[in-house]
Amino acid sequence: MASACAATKFTRAGYEEASHKVLKKEGSAELRHYSELQLVETTMASDQDNGFMRLFRYIDGGNDKQQKIAMTTPVFTTRKNGESTMAFVLPDKFNKEDVPLPNLETVKNTTQPEMLLAAYRYSGRHRITPVKIDSKLREWIKENNLVATGDPIEAFYDPPWTPGFLRRNELLIPVTERKK
Repeated sequence: MASACAATKFTRAGYEEASHKVLKKEGSAELRHYSELQLVETTMASDQDNGFMRLFRYIDGGNDKQQKIAMTTPVFTTRKNGESTMAFVLPDKFNKEDVPLPNLETVKNTTQPEMLLAAYRYSGRHRITPVKIDSKLREWIKENNLVATGDPIEAFYDPPWTPGFLRRNELLIPVTERKK
């Protein structure tokens, strides 16, 4: 068991994490400032659609430069108007001008502008954030004089073979400070 924990920790630690600064932390909740991020994303027809493999092919050289790109964490998923997207964060060394173009039409490069996000960390093997986690984060947002300004983003940090109780998942919600 200890070796499984160590291996999982080592595996997650081996990836660059999306650049952010923690502004406030209370238990499982945090307020974070994310710098501008370069993303590669794909729309998924359903939760069973394997958008992950399309994105993986891109970082494995399926781009106009045939360049292999290091995997980072987290993998972001969003749901809006019945449509789901999955996105990989590109390593910090990439700026807009350096990002290779995808070979697949179903994969696109995007830029996430800098933003303030409320985050709630939880474990388990979930494809969709549990309702109680969403409720806890929204309550924390209200208690901290913040206002949700966008759709929730789910963030997943671990490879699929990681046991559920060791997995790091997060729900992120864009926020702004409430005007006084």
